[in-house]
Amino acid sequence: MRLEQLYYLVEIYRSKTISLAAERSHISQPALSAAISKLEDELGVHLLKRTNHGVYPTEIGEAIIQKAHEIIESIEEIKQIAKSNSLELNGNISIAVEPSVNLTIMPEVLTNFKYNHPKVNIFIKVGESNNILRDIQSGKADFGVILKTDELMQAKDINKRDLFIDELVVIAGNQSALAGRDSITLAEALAQPLVLYNTEYVTECGISGILKKHGSIDVLFRVDNLEMLEKILLHRECIAFIPKFMAEEYGKFGEIVAIPISDVSLDITISIIWSNRHHLSMVEKELIKGIKSTCCDVY
Repeated sequence: MRLEQLYYLVEIYRSKTISLAAERSHISQPALSAAISKLEDELGVHLLKRTNHGVYPTEIGEAIIQKAHEIIESIEEIKQIAKSNSLELNGNISIAVEPSVNLTIMPEVLTNFKYNHPKVNIFIKVGESNNILRDIQSGKADFGVILKTDELMQAKDINKRDLFIDELVVIAGNQSALAGRDSITLAEALAQPLVLYNTEYVTECGISGILKKHGSIDVLFRVDNLEMLEKILLHRECIAFIPKFMAEEYGKFGEIVAIPISDVSLDITISIIWSNRHHLSMVEKELIKGIKSTCCDVY
């Protein structure tokens, strides 16, 4: 048994196709197939089964892949230790975060993390929670920080850890007819034209999924940019729903006002998620630890 065979096996599990796994492993498809066949011959079991929808593990293959994950994770940690006598972390991380988290939590997290681990490169993608979930499932990001949505709760291939609980509030421009209100009922709020943060028009976003449980919504615009959302609120008679902790950030500048909902608590949970096909590296675990620590300090 060779180590690269375990890497190939795990990559096939992640990619679900031989062609994509070969591309990501930088070898030819025949070479990849031959490596897996040799591993199956050595173990005396079939590890994978091919279907019209892709390549999937057999029952024994699932158990062996889990062990292969653990072995690879340990090897990657050994490599990290060996790269520096001082145990200085290095490497690359790709994460996806929900916009309210990116605006409020991540600046402190990234500043502290980069100070302690200057050789780690971090790429951050900001997006709507359900879109981030799909990015995690497809391997486009190592882990994500999102609102816990119905789609997340139904996902069977995702690990999740809750960070904190908050609630949605209404925000409007400071010249809005609603700006002077101390509170608003949910029915009143749902009657207003609504601006949603959503990176794809055809998909249901986390916040709209929550709101539709309480009635119909009148979507005026869907935007994928918080600056655009703010400008629309300042120039149109409309509202948006955002987490309370994000509204507090907007409130510092005075142009956007937050209005509590008086009769219903629209609770939300912020969670860290990653695919169960992806074993977190030492670097990723360290960044997650920083995110958890910041959330505990602030929320």
